[in-house]
Amino acid sequence: RRRVLGAGGVTRWKRFETRVAQLLGGRRHWSNSGATVDVTSDSYVAQCKEVKRMSLAEIVALAEQAERDAGVYYKAGVVALQLKRGPGRPRAPMLLVVTEATWRRMNG
Repeated sequence: RRRVLGAGGVTRWKRFETRVAQLLGGRRHWSNSGATVDVTSDSYVAQCKEVKRMSLAEIVALAEQAERDAGVYYKAGVVALQLKRGPGRPRAPMLLVVTEATWRRMNG
């Protein structure tokens, strides 16, 4: 598997996790930190996935796991997804996915 490195030798998925952390006002955890989530902030925990293809069933499972992980911290669990389009193609928009239960807790 080929690693795609960007500015400063940082892989694409690390840059994606950093963008999610900035968006949520939190920080990224390094991959071997032992944390079950990729990003934490005062209000959110997030799992970040950059994918070429992912089924709805896989997305639902990730959202349910994010909700469980967030409950430990009394925060909202978010799945951040981005489609890998490949070199020379415009970047796909980031998607933030939450369960209905999480949405209701966040929005009263």
